[in-house]
Amino acid sequence: MAEKTAKGKSSIMQQFEKTFRHTRSNSFGTRGRYKSSCRKFIEFLNEKFKLKNLKNLHDKHLVSYIEYRQDQGVAAKTLKNDLAAIRFMHDMLPEAKYTLSDNDGLKKNYSISLDKTPAIKGDRAWTNEEYRKMQKLALEVYRDNGTGARTAKDVHSVMTLCRTMGLRVTEAVAMTRSQAEQALRTGVYQVKNEAKNGKWRQVPVSMAARNVLEKKLRETPRGGRFFVRENEKTHRAVNRIEKFLYNNRKKIETQEGVELRTWQKDGVTHINELTFHGLRYAYVQDRVQQEIGKGFTAEQAAQRVTKEVGHERTDVIYVYLAKKNKKDKKNK
Repeated sequence: MAEKTAKGKSSIMQQFEKTFRHTRSNSFGTRGRYKSSCRKFIEFLNEKFKLKNLKNLHDKHLVSYIEYRQDQGVAAKTLKNDLAAIRFMHDMLPEAKYTLSDNDGLKKNYSISLDKTPAIKGDRAWTNEEYRKMQKLALEVYRDNGTGARTAKDVHSVMTLCRTMGLRVTEAVAMTRSQAEQALRTGVYQVKNEAKNGKWRQVPVSMAARNVLEKKLRETPRGGRFFVRENEKTHRAVNRIEKFLYNNRKKIETQEGVELRTWQKDGVTHINELTFHGLRYAYVQDRVQQEIGKGFTAEQAAQRVTKEVGHERTDVIYVYLAKKNKKDKKNK
């Protein structure tokens, strides 16, 4: 466990808050955006590295965070803004041990891609068997009614929403009762401000998702949210649910899935881990094939699906398709 203070905040969270409390650099709005970006970074450092002192920030921490955020599907522009915020904070630290590389340095020294058009880094999709096995495991933990039972139940439902509607994990976790009620009435779910790019979009409600929403409505009071507990922040709920996946994913991996998510670059073999974002990969791949089955070309199918998942560019869809797109794209 990361070291916590008496108030429940990690030492680096306290250092971060103290740093921003005493600065007047930049406009109020910019400081607010930078503070929000850095808070997410601090939470990541605390969880991933158990870092005790911000003066020990190193390029390796930036690289790991970049990979984590890219795994979540964060846009290059957003990620670059995050890095600017982190460097702003780092510049204010009085005894920083290391100099953080600029974006060009990170690209050169660590083969990090920050380009607008995202690089295809292999497939991230789950196999159907892996999806079923994780759903089964989550139900078993819930029914055992031990530690983590409620989170396991949340995981089961959130997985269904991500896999069958293509929602991002934060979009699913932030769902409110009123949003669900409207979705059940209209057959269309309205993604609102919880979208990472701020763009509202409408997503058809799948039959599996409809079952989840109807059940959660019976369990959730008016004005409530399905997966965020009382006095819990949304990002905390997301972290709680993601942690269950991270702690259990090795138990349900299949050989087929590992081979699917294995890719190479510069002679080095990489294997993508199972993540909630990988459920969106599986959703996009299914949807594109459905549209192609209706007679659309691969490009036309990508154009139709990209709006469903909150993007406006087909090149992002080709990232989701990974190596599957190459043949189709040539034959469109």
